[in-house]
Amino acid sequence: MPPITNWRRESRSPTLAYRNTETGARAVLHRAPDSYRYKWRGVILVDGYPVWSRGYETKDATSFRDELRERPAPDLNCPECPNDDVRVGEKAADGAKVQR
Repeated sequence: MPPITNWRRESRSPTLAYRNTETGARAVLHRAPDSYRYKWRGVILVDGYPVWSRGYETKDATSFRDELRERPAPDLNCPECPNDDVRVGEKAADGAKVQR
């Protein structure tokens, strides 16, 4: 089986984890809580936030790797939020400090 483009495996057990070599995003196939419909959950995380998620009945590593092949580089930029509008250390209208 050919390697996954731009993804490098970090761990195999108990979770299956990959890291994107270009963006630093993580992809994890982990055991879901009992309240979830599917027993396993595959997630792509960018800066700790999920950008893609899918449930699996079993720890199906082959299907998860196929999904990563379809999504080699997650988009890290928000097209609606230009970087010029970000302010660090100023106060918001409600008094809380804004830091992004």
